[in-house]
This record gives sequence, C-alpha cells and structure tokens, in this order.
Amino acid sequence: MTGTRWGAWLNVIAGVLLVIAPFALGYHTLSDVAMYEAVAVGLLIGGIALWSALSTDAPTYLDHIVALFGGWSIVAPFVFAYDSTVEVARNTDIVVGIAVVLIALVRHFYVSPMTRQKVTA
Repeated sequence: MTGTRWGAWLNVIAGVLLVIAPFALGYHTLSDVAMYEAVAVGLLIGGIALWSALSTDAPTYLDHIVALFGGWSIVAPFVFAYDSTVEVARNTDIVVGIAVVLIALVRHFYVSPMTRQKVTA
C-alpha cells in the first residue's frame, strides 16, 4: 500500500467487511433486505475500490462512485425501513458507510491529480 493506493485498499477491506457482516453478525436470518443490501453494496464498493487499487490508469471518478455507494450504505437502513428492527445491520451499514465516504473524500481531495495521469514518452 504505497502512494495513493492506501485509500483504495482500505475501501476494498470495508467492502469485504460489509459483505461478510450479515453472516458474521448473524442478521442474515433476521432480514433478507438487510442482508442483500449489505452484500450488494459491499461487492460494489469492494469491486470498484479493487479496480482503483490495481489499475495504474484508473479514472478519477471512481472515488466519487465509491463515496456515493458509501452514502447509500448510510441511508439504506432508513430507506428500506430495517433501522429499528435489525439494529446491528443498521449500525454496521452506517459505520462502514461513513468510513467509506471519508476514505474516498480524503483520497480524492488530498491526492494530486497528476498521480493518476498516465505518463507517456
């Protein structure tokens, strides 16, 4: 994790945590909606962040997309109304969503755009 890729790798880890959370914390039997939302958003966050981490010429808008999915993770418990029934799912979604948004914003604003440009001779 050198240079500008540290944020992408942290978001990959956050995406993986979101995918395994329903099974590790046991709420996959309590709410199908909470489980499917966590797995889908976790796969999207992890996949896009992995693309950004492994690619030398990844588009700069990937940080925006990851931040949007992090924001969705924050509001999803309230949109799908499992915020009061499955509290552990709500808390997991909100904490991971806040972390993903903050990491994506820090990565976007504190990284020079020149580091993402492909240098050609």
